[in-house]
Amino acid sequence: MAFRPSFRRTTAAEDIEPNLTPVMNLMVVLIPLLLSSAQWIKIGVIELNLPPAVGTKTAVGAAPKETEKKLDLAVTITDRGFYLSSSQAILKSSENNGPTIPNLADGSYDYDALANKLLEIKQSATGRYSDTERIVIQAEPDINYQVLVSTMDSSRKIVVDGREVILFPDVSLAAGVI
Repeated sequence: MAFRPSFRRTTAAEDIEPNLTPVMNLMVVLIPLLLSSAQWIKIGVIELNLPPAVGTKTAVGAAPKETEKKLDLAVTITDRGFYLSSSQAILKSSENNGPTIPNLADGSYDYDALANKLLEIKQSATGRYSDTERIVIQAEPDINYQVLVSTMDSSRKIVVDGREVILFPDVSLAAGVI
């Protein structure tokens, strides 16, 4: 009498396919999320220009450098306040060696005085110089980043009598204090 073989020995191993549905659902959710976050990062960027590279070629038809009058306005941020300078002169405060716009009594920076002084410079320089839209900001190495950003904001625009006046929208950062 022959015995019937056991079912355990005769059954072949089942082919189990992985369930990819949860992974596909995760990708359907993650891809739009990542794409939308990329747009938010782009909105948070501060517009600024880096100094031009040395040795760049000038455009054909550009005026020679010796005939152009440039303002080359620069704001230097130090721990004592703001120093304003241009290719023509360095603006000095009432103190001989002090900054043009000294810090307030509590040690904070006077951004309103900076914006008013830049408005005065902009009004006197318009029409006389070819670069009345540009300003260079330089800072000491230990200056807080928020001070640098607030200085950039103060140099771009000011509100006078309820209307916004554009000062120097083309902001460049210098490598260090000269």
